[in-house]
Amino acid sequence: MKAQIHKMLAWPFRSLFWKLFLWFWLTMVSMMVALVVAVAITVDPADFLSERRALFRELEVASRQVERMASGWSTNLTIRQLPGSYYYLFGPNGEPVGRPVVPSEVQFAYNKTRDRREPVITFRSGVVVVGPRKVWIDRTPFDLYLTKEMPRLVHWRVKKVFAQQWHLVIIALGVSFLLSIMLARYLVVPIRQLQGTSRRLAQGDLTARVAQVVRDRGDELGEFGRDFNHMAEQLESLINDKERLLRDVSHELRSPLTRLQLSLALARRKSPDAESEHGRIEREIERLDQMIGEIIRFSRIQNGVTDLAWESVPLHALIEGIVDDADFEAQAQDKSVVATELQDIEINGIKDWLGSAIENMVRNAIRFTPQGSRVEVALKKHKRYAIVTVRDFGPGIPEDALDSLFEPFFRVDDTRGKENDGFGLGTSIAMGAVKNHGGTITARNVHPGLEVTICLPLNHKVVA
Repeated sequence: MKAQIHKMLAWPFRSLFWKLFLWFWLTMVSMMVALVVAVAITVDPADFLSERRALFRELEVASRQVERMASGWSTNLTIRQLPGSYYYLFGPNGEPVGRPVVPSEVQFAYNKTRDRREPVITFRSGVVVVGPRKVWIDRTPFDLYLTKEMPRLVHWRVKKVFAQQWHLVIIALGVSFLLSIMLARYLVVPIRQLQGTSRRLAQGDLTARVAQVVRDRGDELGEFGRDFNHMAEQLESLINDKERLLRDVSHELRSPLTRLQLSLALARRKSPDAESEHGRIEREIERLDQMIGEIIRFSRIQNGVTDLAWESVPLHALIEGIVDDADFEAQAQDKSVVATELQDIEINGIKDWLGSAIENMVRNAIRFTPQGSRVEVALKKHKRYAIVTVRDFGPGIPEDALDSLFEPFFRVDDTRGKENDGFGLGTSIAMGAVKNHGGTITARNVHPGLEVTICLPLNHKVVA
């Protein structure tokens, strides 16, 4: 479980968890920002008491500054503007002072509010106008108006929110962060569990099932988990039936074979002149007996059934012995088997199964490598794995047949020539033996020839 959570939290964006989280969180943050901006744009400042007070206070401060600036007053004086605001001064006759042109919003507000004694707020066409504020200059009353245009208003409001309500902003971001984390985890954890179950099933664990917590969900993921379990049950039933059929048929054929061998012995006594026919029958019986033996061996390896103990196996010594024996037999066919590199490696395993897997691959390579050539065998250590490679220099196999090479009874008659006369179980037995050791076996064309690679973990843990 911890490994799944660690993988779920993997960075960067290859993780579905972070993709979902960022989409949800950024969407929520964008909605909050859009809401603040919308309020800043559309809401009348007069609806907020704090904004009304702030605007009136700013207008009062500006009026005092204007009165202080009025010493040496003249009608051509330019009024200094404070940052973020604009000020307009109207004389007793309604004419603007120091400005040849007044915006229509300001003129509208002046015409509407000029007779008021207290300042009011007018919001029109995105412009806030605050006034009038009486300013006395040389005992003459003037009307002062403060304006804020839309960009200034929005900036002012947003800045005010972050300055005065920063703790609420942090709380909102924190809550949205936690909600997005929970939602992303709610969606990703079941997917991770489904992924883990499918991988166990692909690795040969036919008992792998989706956890109850996923199946109990009422959404599409729960439905998918239930369908997945049904598929796994059907698959387990089919594979078990297939293996049981192979095992039962193999055992049942042993009895008729024994009777055939007895009948052959009796026939030889009664008809000694038919030795050639008897020899033919005997060879076919031996071939059939050998095939049944391989089927039983394949079934036992596939199901991990053995009386042999796990032990520390020196792979280099095991391969060296296989190479010596195979080379001795290959020399009779004008071929050879050589070990190009054998590093000292020991792994925990069943010696008989490992030897059978490697020997099967070597003998297959001898059959298909041409006369005058050789079979190359190598053992290397790569990170936490032992890598065994077996290469021949024969015709290879079609690329589309590589994935089926290790299936039971698979044979490639058209490409591997007359030497392809085996039962098609050797590679399957090798595959089963390697998988029981937590390893993998693959094949690829190397032009010329075929190279088989066996990858075995150095520290494979035996599951009781």
